[in-house]
Amino acid sequence: MKKFAFAAIALAAIFVAPAIAQETASWDKIVLEDKAGNVMTSQGGEYQTAPIGKQLTVGERMMLGDATVAKVVYYDLDDNGKVLNKCVRDYTDPNTYIIDANCTAAVAWTNGGQINGVSAGIIVGAGVIGAALLNSADKVEVGPLSSAVRHL
Repeated sequence: MKKFAFAAIALAAIFVAPAIAQETASWDKIVLEDKAGNVMTSQGGEYQTAPIGKQLTVGERMMLGDATVAKVVYYDLDDNGKVLNKCVRDYTDPNTYIIDANCTAAVAWTNGGQINGVSAGIIVGAGVIGAALLNSADKVEVGPLSSAVRHL
């Protein structure tokens, strides 16, 4: 019975993890707070140099060249404009990024610096399956090392 319950939890985690990982927060503002080098953004047209303080939108592209870094801050505001919650996301590798509604501080198994639900599901699922396999190993009673008679 214990193995069945553990297997059911493992299967639930495998199927639920991607859905949880893809859940997005509702951010009121996304702002380019700091940069070093030339950060360029585009909303579908030509890329233009982005100044510090530029408000970014979901779906906007941000391009970083060599030796360029950018800090993007996601803000959750109350009705009066006070910050309730914020999340900081650092971009350090030269690449073109798409600003999305997710702010993931930890980056694991990424695609262009952005974690996705499939990656999170694979990581969590692999851990759960590994734990299930370790737990389900046959537990064999080990008898004495030798059944021979002791001679003094």
